[in-house]
Amino acid sequence: MKKILYLVFTLILISCSSVPTGTSIESPVRKSDDVKFYYDLTYKKDDEIVYESNIWPRVYEILDESEDFFILDVFLFNDWVQKKESSDKLYSLAEKLRDKIVEKKQKNPDLDVYIILDPNNNFYGSFDNELYKPLTDLGVKIIYIDLDHLNDPVWIYSPIWRTFIRPFGNKKNGGKIKNVIDPESAPKVTMRSLLKALNLKANHRKVIMNEKTVFLPSANPHKEGSRHSNIAFETSGEIMQDIFKGEQDIAKFSKETIPDHELKIVPAENGIYSIQYLTEGKIGKGVTDEIKNAVFGDKILIAQFYLADRIVVREILNATKRGVNFDIILNNSITSNQSGGIPNKTAADEIMKKSSKNPGIITLRWYNNGEEQFHTKLMLVKKSDYLVAFGGSGNFTRRNLRDFNLESELKVIAPYDSEFSNEVLTYFDRLWTNKDGDFTLDYDMANKESGLNNFLYKIIEKTGFSAF
Repeated sequence: MKKILYLVFTLILISCSSVPTGTSIESPVRKSDDVKFYYDLTYKKDDEIVYESNIWPRVYEILDESEDFFILDVFLFNDWVQKKESSDKLYSLAEKLRDKIVEKKQKNPDLDVYIILDPNNNFYGSFDNELYKPLTDLGVKIIYIDLDHLNDPVWIYSPIWRTFIRPFGNKKNGGKIKNVIDPESAPKVTMRSLLKALNLKANHRKVIMNEKTVFLPSANPHKEGSRHSNIAFETSGEIMQDIFKGEQDIAKFSKETIPDHELKIVPAENGIYSIQYLTEGKIGKGVTDEIKNAVFGDKILIAQFYLADRIVVREILNATKRGVNFDIILNNSITSNQSGGIPNKTAADEIMKKSSKNPGIITLRWYNNGEEQFHTKLMLVKKSDYLVAFGGSGNFTRRNLRDFNLESELKVIAPYDSEFSNEVLTYFDRLWTNKDGDFTLDYDMANKESGLNNFLYKIIEKTGFSAF
């Protein structure tokens, strides 16, 4: 028995490590004259589906405006589709962006382009992704992040993989198994890649920048997500130094190099915005601290794809005891066929039940999405004199907020009379009140999730064995 316990302890210890350089960033607070807000929305109006797209048109502009370098750091950059019956509603977003990068490189061969990806895009080394060949032919550098440097979220399984499977490597372009992401179109994968995928680690960052500006969306350039609803923040100035350095560092621990480039930083004149770059666990700390510090009279607006992190849920409930009000919009995971009611329905039921002694202090609505996802990651804290906003890649889950996945987020402190505050609050109010569309649905207190699902949600969030 002692030997078994010793082995279990040793394996768990293997999975624990400090976060590598360039991760868990909490930049200095920087001043800025300009922070912009963008969004994509898919919604229903008069029984018709409406698409509003602002994010990718702006990305194409940033690419066109690039003179020295262009960085695209995203989780997904492919056009694989799991459900072929949905393809006619989607468009080839990755191919379109790829072609625009090719066109830009042909016009400006001296432009340095760095594409930083999660290795799910070649299914963890199973094959060469043919989508990128026209890019690499023109000298574009493709960097797959080495996820082995990240902490292991699945503490039961990851030590076994590290000890008994990883040392044998992986054979590229020799797969025999259908790709679960896209069984019909994507190349076949190897068993060792499938076993590596079970580590459930990810480069989930979303950073797009050139020498003049930086753009942090919640969106990925991939076909299956081409109709998702998303948000993005854009800014410039000194914060670009912090973000660029972070991208250099994660490339470095993946045995790649992004050389120094001169950033065209214009000092802030009025500095009406205070901004901070947060990644990985520092996003979790920033979000949690902001909820902890909220006081009576404050109001917190949350719009999220996933809400599951136990610390965030606890602090939301604690804040209600201090008289803090919440309006929460969550992705309707049942209609988008994303794991039934786990985690959003289970977390929502818990929050609404435990706050029921203070009726009205938390109001929750579901986004009225179909098969597409409400993929937004946004939190707004309405203080008495100013607005605090968090936007970027981080879902409110353990893997996204607690130093497991790579994530990127911008924290903005803005006066209420600023353009940014007006735009982001108008956006949330539009969804909340269903202005000009059928955006959100009422939460039904009577339609509760099953006890089994509530139990499973807490188990899989704790163990890390989940899709969120």
